Amino acid sequence: MAVSPKKKQGKNTYYFEVRVNLDKLMAIDQQNESFKAQVFLEATLRYPSEIDPRDDADVLTIFQRATVENSLAKPEDDGHPKLMMKRDDPSRRKAPLKFEWLIHGEFGEELELQYFPFDVQDLTVMIRFGWPCEDDRVQVRFFDSRKSEVFLNVFCLKNAWTQPEAVDVLFPFTKTKGGKFPAFPLIRIQCQVGRKPKFYVVNVILPVASIVLASASSLEVSHMGGRLGATLTLLLTAVAYKYLVAEMVPRISYNTMLDWYVLVCWAFLLAMVLENCLVQGNQPLVFVIFSVLFGVFNVGFAVRARCVYKCERQRLKKVPGQQPLPAGYRKLRKNERSDSESDTEENESDCEDDFNMEDPQGLTLTEEDVKQLEKNNMSPMSRSTASGYIRN
Repeated sequence: MAVSPKKKQGKNTYYFEVRVNLDKLMAIDQQNESFKAQVFLEATLRYPSEIDPRDDADVLTIFQRATVENSLAKPEDDGHPKLMMKRDDPSRRKAPLKFEWLIHGEFGEELELQYFPFDVQDLTVMIRFGWPCEDDRVQVRFFDSRKSEVFLNVFCLKNAWTQPEAVDVLFPFTKTKGGKFPAFPLIRIQCQVGRKPKFYVVNVILPVASIVLASASSLEVSHMGGRLGATLTLLLTAVAYKYLVAEMVPRISYNTMLDWYVLVCWAFLLAMVLENCLVQGNQPLVFVIFSVLFGVFNVGFAVRARCVYKCERQRLKKVPGQQPLPAGYRKLRKNERSDSESDTEENESDCEDDFNMEDPQGLTLTEEDVKQLEKNNMSPMSRSTASGYIRN
């Protein structure tokens, strides 16, 4: 699609190509919903080829006002991007202007645990530039270089998580809150890691299932007191496992898949307690019905867990430029999230609306658009109109 000019009142707009490397991923703190990582960001001026001397101070200020929005503490390295190539350096006069930033710290992340322990988590670093999108100011816009990659020198989570396969870079804007406040540009860096569920299957699911099956042995005890004693002991053991599962996740207001499994097993044990109180003597038919129902439940849970696991792993293989996930799975995730978080609908809405992908000034261009501008080789006198270029 061709790129055509559209005149727009205001100052120049400069387009920077962004490349990101994920260098380190040291820890994921599930209880505090945070992770530790190191990210290298490089922003290179692509169009125009150099900055108007009158805009030097403004462009430098834009990058000096960059902050990491979800950082739990000041980054351990330099707090702002570094200007690597200066105008007054004769040896680099023909080299493009470049900013580099090594971001190293702990970052907050709202974990989505509906499918725990078969889940995939998004790990995000959000960078905000404290320069409002206003027509009477110099503007900077970013586009993806498509050269971002995962180059992990340190990955300390191999036993619990899969290694990220790709880095996704987006360029949204802050919400304007009804037009009362100006929007600010953002850079959203995101990778995905998948949890390895074997630990939870072996240490939680299998023991709890064994406890429920063991409770069926109480049906062979003829004395009611002995039957109740055995079943109640197993019931308390299942309650203890529920507390164990609760300690594995933050204090969230919805149940995970593992929570639901333990709760249903607890319901089976409670049903066995009631049976011991109401039914006298040995009841082989009750044992058969109980075993069949519990077997059907476990088969259903295993099938669903397998489906969720495979669909979540598809997200790991999704890299920028690929087709989105199937609509049916997206609908499943949406419905599950809606059902499990009905009492926190307002919080969920706030979470999904924390940024806006639409450019309030209509200045954002893709890499193809910028290449078209470079191909046109516009003269310096007409560069002031480049800020108004949009797609037809």
